Order: sequence, then structure tokens, then C-alpha cells
Amino acid sequence: MKLIIEENEHKMSESAMFILLGAMMQDKRVNISLTSGRSPKTMYEMMIPYVKDQEKFKDIQYYLFDENPFIDEPYGPNWKDMQDLFFRDAHIPDKRIHIMNPDNWQNYDNEIRNAGGIDVMVIGLGHDGHFCGNCPRCTPFDSYTYCIDFKDKQAVNPTYGDRPRQPFTLTMGPKSLMRVKHLVMIVNGKEKAEILQRFLDEPINQDVPATILKLHPNFTVICDQDAASLIDPQKYIHF
Repeated sequence: MKLIIEENEHKMSESAMFILLGAMMQDKRVNISLTSGRSPKTMYEMMIPYVKDQEKFKDIQYYLFDENPFIDEPYGPNWKDMQDLFFRDAHIPDKRIHIMNPDNWQNYDNEIRNAGGIDVMVIGLGHDGHFCGNCPRCTPFDSYTYCIDFKDKQAVNPTYGDRPRQPFTLTMGPKSLMRVKHLVMIVNGKEKAEILQRFLDEPINQDVPATILKLHPNFTVICDQDAASLIDPQKYIHF
């Protein structure tokens, strides 16, 4: 694992963006996977002018790594969030955005593998240590993409509550992420300082499921100084 501490959110976002753009410049089909949420917002704002209507990026394919499908709509909230954050303003056509749904999730990993695999994935670190849809105390560490029924209270984060229009959640599991060629985690803000410290210092455990990702062979963590305020950077030089 490589840990990069940048001065602020802007610098953190810039570093993550350059990793993405570097992968996208390859002379082949490139598959990338992106996260929604607050952490990548600045990165997307910076990235849109580089990507929008650029012929050299016309073959980039985008894969969403989790979704909570609505029973009465074709798209879930993650797809909608990514449209607002990046896809719409970057003019990414729907045909290049691949989503998991009730019909394809069981074959999602095989579809990605047959397409050449994910070249780079950007994820965030949840305030409770979750990643993608993999939540504390209910993440099967030996799983590829899987489905969680919200009615199964033993298998879903209790903070989710009842979601009658969203009866289940779909997410890439830990083994799916281990197949990604370059996994990038971005972490910013004082509110993430404690969980970043736990993620770095604790052994692999179910209370902080993101700790499993430290086993990934090509894993980069990029954070700002606020998020890194509780750690000693020298301690992690030889990670």
C-alpha cells in the first residue's frame, strides 16, 4: 500500500485525477470505476474539462460498483448521483456506463473480467469504515459481487432502516476489488481522521471492513492533511 498525504482537498483531488487520466490515456479499451459522495466532488469538477467531448477518451468504459435499485425505476440513486457529479457534465453517454441491476449482478464480475478487468477504481472511506456497499459487521470477506436483502437485519447495516422501494442492495465484494489493477482510496476532512487512523493501524477486522483492502497488491491511499491529522506519516513509509 502507498500512502500519499497532500496539503489540502484540492491537491488530493488533483493527485487522484492524474492517476485516472494516466490510466485513461492507454491505447486500448480502458475500464474505470468511480465513487459518488462528497469526497470526489472536487476531483470531478477538475476532471470534467479534461474529459468532456475529447475524442481520445471515447472508448473509456465506466462501471459502477454498487447500487440500491428502486423497484419502480430503471436507475438507482448511485447512477443518479454520478450523473449529477460527473457523467452529465462530462458528456458521458449512457451506453458507456455499466450498472449492476437485479438481472445482471450475478454475472457482473464475469462481464468485467471478459471486458479486460477494471484498470483503475476510485473509492472513498466511509465514516464507519465501509467501502462500496460493504458495511461493518456484515461484509463477507470471501465474496465477489453480492446482494443483501434489507429484510435480513443480520446482513445489513442497522442504520439503513426500512426502504420499501429499495428492497435490496447490490455491491462488489472484497474479492471483486482485489481484481482491480489499481485501487485508489481518497480520504479528506477532519471528520475522517479517526477512521483513517483505525484503518491504517488496526488488523483486518469486520468492524472496519475497509481494512481488508490493505491486502490489495496495488493500493494507493490519498488523503489531505486534515484527514491525516491523527497519524504519524513516518510510521507508514514502508507499508
